[in-house]
Amino acid sequence: MPDLFQHTDYRAFLREWFLEAKESSPALSYRFMATRLDIDPGFLVHIFHGQKHFSEKHLAAMIRVLKLDRRHGEYFTRLVAFGKAKGEQEIARRFTDLMELRESKVRQVESSHYRYYQHWYLPAIRCLVAARTIDGDGTTVARMLRPAITSKEAREAMVVLEKLRMIRKTSDGTWEALDTHVSTGDVWTGLAIRNFQKQTLELASQALEFTPKEEREISTMTLAIARDEMVTVQEMVREFRSKLARWAVSTPNADTVYQLNIQLFPVVEP
Repeated sequence: MPDLFQHTDYRAFLREWFLEAKESSPALSYRFMATRLDIDPGFLVHIFHGQKHFSEKHLAAMIRVLKLDRRHGEYFTRLVAFGKAKGEQEIARRFTDLMELRESKVRQVESSHYRYYQHWYLPAIRCLVAARTIDGDGTTVARMLRPAITSKEAREAMVVLEKLRMIRKTSDGTWEALDTHVSTGDVWTGLAIRNFQKQTLELASQALEFTPKEEREISTMTLAIARDEMVTVQEMVREFRSKLARWAVSTPNADTVYQLNIQLFPVVEP
């Protein structure tokens, strides 16, 4: 069974569990599970594919189907609540509830990710250190960012990046990046990641208004595809993202930092 405590999206966990369980029990199907859960098979499919949520009355039965012990069952219950949370305060509270049940080592990893993605300018500063010669306590970095941040924010960001071992000070007083590329992989489901993405979307909106056209590339397109082909499109986007990341790492003489956002979402009801 997939490690439940490594998940912050219960439906992603269910999809992994279903594929793994089906290998050992080929007869397993959504219809069979729907009967065990006393739920409509079509609705269950929507849950597994991230379009609907479990109701309270079905949770106990799902926990029995998954054969979860008490601790895992409680985590799964909190995971569903986190997935259904709305509003920043509720999301943050539900996220804290999840972390209480995780192992301490996992909590530390989540904490590191949260600190790194808490503000859009931390990844930007890390990339800036990799691209240019930066010295001092980071105060000058504040004016180099677009939009500019305060000197205090820049200094605090440098401290966080150093503690996370993403940058370090060299013997000549300048800073160097310890990694040329940082990625969360394809699991962008944590609270910190969601907030980070919202911040970068706001940056993109500002760039559309204030950044000269020759310094940016913002384009849009609306297309009709079969819903079943969404997985294919997602894989194409991931492949492009990976290819671009590899190219950026191998390209010498980097001297500036860009933020790349790729958005694809439905604009009509299914």
